[in-house]
Amino acid sequence: MWESQIKGKFDYQLTDTFMGFHCGNTPSCKMCADRAVKYQLIQHRLLEPAGSEPDFTRGTLEGDIAPGEITFYRLQCDSDGNLRSYIAQGEVLPVATCSFGGIGVFAIHDMGRFYRHVLIQKRYPHHGAVAFGHHGKALFEVFKFLGVQDIAWNQPKSLPYPTENPWA
Repeated sequence: MWESQIKGKFDYQLTDTFMGFHCGNTPSCKMCADRAVKYQLIQHRLLEPAGSEPDFTRGTLEGDIAPGEITFYRLQCDSDGNLRSYIAQGEVLPVATCSFGGIGVFAIHDMGRFYRHVLIQKRYPHHGAVAFGHHGKALFEVFKFLGVQDIAWNQPKSLPYPTENPWA
């Protein structure tokens, strides 16, 4: 997918892109036109008898998430009761995923570094929230208003993370 549909067509590196799944029904207005009501394959596999027709997993809107601007973020409390967060702006690319569920190809500049020095190092879970549009400025102000002391964002290469090796 990277070689045939993304490389050279968009201003992103391989490590800037990832598949983003929406855990639940994505609003139809934020999906491509080929969306359809189906059943959630993963839930069916986990919760319903093998080989059975979908019963309670019916009714999930599936298809590719429509291209456009996104803000990827998370606000959580750590084990000491301190709020912390991250915010990263990017986009959903106009690339067919050929997969199931509510899914899109997400692209965030310098995501590889952000993932390594923020999400992994600060032990964030793999779930994040997505706002459709670039809303980082507003989220940052809301998080500050809530008293969040640790607000991380995807920093450009010219601005290294505190734990990043400057000679790497």
